[in-house]
Amino acid sequence: MLNKKIRITFFDILVYLSLTFLCMQFFVSNNVKVGFCVFFDSLGIKHILMIAVIVVAFISDFSKTKLQIKKFSREIKLVLLAVAIMVIISFIYMFFNGFSNKWIEQVYFFVIPLFYAYAIFRNDYSVKRFKSVIDYCLIITSIYYTIFIISQLVSGNVVWEFNYIKSTGPFECEVAHFYLLMYIFYTFNHNYTGRVVSALFCILAWKRLCLICLILITIAGFMRLRNKKIKFGYMIAVAVIFTVFPLITEYMLSPEFGQWFRDFTGQEYTEFSNFRYYTVSTALSGNIPNQGLGTYIMIKVPWYDGYVMANMHNDLMRLYLEVTIVGLFLYLLLTGLTVKRRFSLFVILYLFIEMSGNHLIGNGGIPYWFLAYSLIFYFNMYDRDGFGNVFLAEEADSGRGRLKSHVSIKNGKITIRK
Repeated sequence: MLNKKIRITFFDILVYLSLTFLCMQFFVSNNVKVGFCVFFDSLGIKHILMIAVIVVAFISDFSKTKLQIKKFSREIKLVLLAVAIMVIISFIYMFFNGFSNKWIEQVYFFVIPLFYAYAIFRNDYSVKRFKSVIDYCLIITSIYYTIFIISQLVSGNVVWEFNYIKSTGPFECEVAHFYLLMYIFYTFNHNYTGRVVSALFCILAWKRLCLICLILITIAGFMRLRNKKIKFGYMIAVAVIFTVFPLITEYMLSPEFGQWFRDFTGQEYTEFSNFRYYTVSTALSGNIPNQGLGTYIMIKVPWYDGYVMANMHNDLMRLYLEVTIVGLFLYLLLTGLTVKRRFSLFVILYLFIEMSGNHLIGNGGIPYWFLAYSLIFYFNMYDRDGFGNVFLAEEADSGRGRLKSHVSIKNGKITIRK
């Protein structure tokens, strides 16, 4: 199965076409705008194509497996259970505060990346095929980002300042998160070219948490870590740690913390957090009727001489408010339990960290979660040795001795050895 040639099919065309439009997502904001990306994204083509990919994949699967999902069924069931629990909690809130349809859109954003990743990766167990998908994401995203950089340079609006505290750079862009995830993939496969390109653009996009995680993943790459199995207890600990984070965030709004932050950094915490201080404090004031998922997407906050609608930029706090601390913990635990191996843990840890200071759940977060679930599927299946060889992990763990064959990915080249 691993050695078969890849043939371009109608399904492959749908996949690459959908990825082309999906990657436009990063270049449609007010600060990061590429004209044709804004136009095509406004048409909703990416959603149509993603759904088409999912439908074609499921029709193919169901015709062969009699309405059963066999590959990655454990991961899919865990995420769907987490979403179902949050919907139930949302309905309890709506029973008291009035019913709303906001949860429908939120459920879509939770499940569409999962099924889209499954639809692409379930096609077969080919490392080569999956690598081609990641390579295409890197290429098409880099083309868009380069166009954005050139447009900024031509316009003359570039402010040549890389400021970590303010999280501002001349080419700052949300695409940094996407590049970081691809960097994890290329680190695992010892692909030097992919690592350099993704790291370079990740740095140019200049996001604070991305830069920290880029350094940590680089260290892990030098250590040549094996993709070992993750114990259940580790994921409980991860869920507990990130569940506590909203409580820490509440303390960070206090005058005592603001004074400490001012003394330590010489900067006001309200300035450091951008809109986050105002949106979180407004949400915690209790003046917004909680209707479960979708309640705290946009919040009206004071800014200069007026009021503006702003995103909370803190998905952990948002879920904490929308589905209670119990709902948040179960979401983090069940989503975390999709992880089986160390590099899958790197992916989910990064996403949870970003959720503490960003908004990954929503329309703009679909690319991140699609790539994250794809990588989790991939890392759950494969292990590697210290020399860049990648092989099916389940076979290695089965105790049947030496593998009859395995895939070798080294310096971007793929070979299969008997």
